[in-house]
Amino acid sequence: MAFVPGFDHDVFISYAHGDDREWITRFVARLETELGRRLPGATIWIDKDELRKDRNFEQDIPANLQSSAALISLVSPVYINRPYCVQQECRRFRELTVDRKQPGQRFAGPDFASDLFGFRCPILPMPDNAYWNDLIPGATDISFCDDVFTYPIASAPYEEKFRELFRGLVDLLRRMRNRSSPVLLYPRRPAPELEEAHSALTRELNARTFRILPEDELDPTPHVQRCDLAVLLLGKDYDETAHRLVQALTEANRRFVVWPSPALENAGALQQRGFLEHLRQLEFANKTLLDPSITSEKLKQEVFALLNPRANASPAPSGKPRIYLIYESRRSSESNRAGQIAFHFADEFHFEHSDDPRRHNPCLTQSDGVLLVWGEA
Repeated sequence: MAFVPGFDHDVFISYAHGDDREWITRFVARLETELGRRLPGATIWIDKDELRKDRNFEQDIPANLQSSAALISLVSPVYINRPYCVQQECRRFRELTVDRKQPGQRFAGPDFASDLFGFRCPILPMPDNAYWNDLIPGATDISFCDDVFTYPIASAPYEEKFRELFRGLVDLLRRMRNRSSPVLLYPRRPAPELEEAHSALTRELNARTFRILPEDELDPTPHVQRCDLAVLLLGKDYDETAHRLVQALTEANRRFVVWPSPALENAGALQQRGFLEHLRQLEFANKTLLDPSITSEKLKQEVFALLNPRANASPAPSGKPRIYLIYESRRSSESNRAGQIAFHFADEFHFEHSDDPRRHNPCLTQSDGVLLVWGEA
């Protein structure tokens, strides 16, 4: 998962095959290391040569571009002469940026009004600037070159520009992360009997753009004031921190849901059993105590019913009903039929589709309807 909830990657690196690959590789490695230190969990996606040997890069690259929070374009004379770089990456990302700022979208409003979510980084001198309108219009250039050569890695001018880019990128990703609705999920590091439920909730919360608290190993109690909902998973051993969290949640009048694991019911420590009985008797309107026998899938449903994911779903940019169009993209007949539908009914519906299985759940959750194109039907 990415540092910014709702994305698979935090940064997409756009570059031209034919430019200095050693320089690009070292630049990306440095950026990845520094991001990992400042923003734990941050990820970078870049098209690698081995990708083209066993995967369909014409599908893989657009899918990863769409699921990336920010774009860095390493611009060169070769780059601007590659239709794929200019049209399929830069222009497509511009369209995604417009969609992100539509009313009702997560990044709508004055906080992100001037954000382009992308950075132009020339790595070789350019003959003129006439093409800038096609490459993230309005972006400030952070040039890694002078009027003749690319700045060598680790040189003084390179370091100055790297710091400028890094500061801007970290600021953007932090603000994007903070835009997500916070959910307190406890414990941060679950016992074995809680791992399956914890993992299922973590994946789904991230996919639906919720921010998971706490984000560190410190006392989670102060996070109570910041969360929209707290989810407490109880193992078989007594957990004093969970008890303190419940006290803080009731004092702050915050919503919380508790799932006691089957291990607690069957072999729980004496004091933990007493804590569970206390929860059962606790009279608090914002408490939801779940049955230990429910599955991880049912647990997710209960949590998101409380979070009301439909209220968090972003309306289609056009205001039209949002339809999730499902078809097998490798079958030309199904792709053609899906294309006909999207073309002929574009005035009535906003169609979405994805070849990435990780996007199915959020797309289904945020859609008003689903249309399945199957075979010759």
